[in-house]
Amino acid sequence: MRVEILSELEPGDSTLEIPWASPNRPLLRYVDLRRFPEKILSLAECRSNPPLARLLQRVNMPGSTFRTAKCDFEATTQLTDEEELDFQLPLKVGGYVDLVFERSDLHSRLDPHVRLARNLERSLAGCRLRAQMSIVVRRCLYHEDRKWGYSLTFFIYAYGATRSTAKRDWARALDKLGDALAKIAPQFPKKSAK
Repeated sequence: MRVEILSELEPGDSTLEIPWASPNRPLLRYVDLRRFPEKILSLAECRSNPPLARLLQRVNMPGSTFRTAKCDFEATTQLTDEEELDFQLPLKVGGYVDLVFERSDLHSRLDPHVRLARNLERSLAGCRLRAQMSIVVRRCLYHEDRKWGYSLTFFIYAYGATRSTAKRDWARALDKLGDALAKIAPQFPKKSAK
């Protein structure tokens, strides 16, 4: 699996807001999956994608260092020239997951986000999957704290000759991400040292 870290911190780059709501589709909005884990299986993206549901359950479980903010899934035959050359397969499946630290004191600091991204890059780079992951460091507006901070967006795609083979590698990539997050989480204690 190819893993890369990208930074989108310039004015005009995409940002995240928590909570968020779609201006065009009022029913499409932030759901606090940590407080309401039973809603994970009601998300359209998770109903047809159990591996995504498993990742969201792991990340949002009580005591977790992280929580999710958004996710999406897609399957397509529209590949970039680079994807066609690198994977030489006609189909890709995947999507994205937005992740934030549960601790509010880490939200405003860039260094924990960059450190997490680098640790994940090292941990996941050796996985032998027909997949790629972009870990994007972005700015995030935390409405509850009334301040700007940071978040990570994981774009995870897998490739295959058929949808089922691509989904199999995508599921494995999500499981590897969940494992890596669990392994790295202790480096970010749940409470500040006093």
